[in-house]
Amino acid sequence: MTNEELDGSNIDRLPGSLEEALIELNKDEVIKNALSPHTVEKFISAQMEEWDQYRTYVTQWELDRYLTKY
Repeated sequence: MTNEELDGSNIDRLPGSLEEALIELNKDEVIKNALSPHTVEKFISAQMEEWDQYRTYVTQWELDRYLTKY
């Protein structure tokens, strides 16, 4: 489906990143109540730290591709 078709439908999109998924998890009262707010808070905190490490990691591919250009 195209983005336009999805926008006009009743179909939800999955989160595009770990960060987006964690934001959605934090909105889900059913999950928060089932696991306890404390557990969800600690899980989200740990996963946000992992996401931050992932998104700021410079890969060898990036070094090979961009280091000589700039």
